[in-house]
Amino acid sequence: MTADESERASEPPPPPPLPARFYESPPVILGGMLLWALGAGVAAAVALLTGSGFDPAHGAGAWFWTCIAGVGVGLFGATVFSAQRAAARRGDRSAQHGVEPR
Repeated sequence: MTADESERASEPPPPPPLPARFYESPPVILGGMLLWALGAGVAAAVALLTGSGFDPAHGAGAWFWTCIAGVGVGLFGATVFSAQRAAARRGDRSAQHGVEPR
């Protein structure tokens, strides 16, 4: 056995491919946005129940606006992803590769 063959024999086999639910981006993006929206709802309820309001200087208000920012970033990401996927479908040369649905 040569040194090259012994190196290949000691390497572990490649990992199996990921299930589709883990590499498809739309469910991940939408799931993240849903969690941020849920957090915003909880923070709003806490802010209303405690009477602290939505002022970012106070605890619940800061959490509320942080969650709203998370939803906004998710919307921005979904828009960019949709634009890239549409460009890939059109066959634009500047489009990213690997964003097409499988």
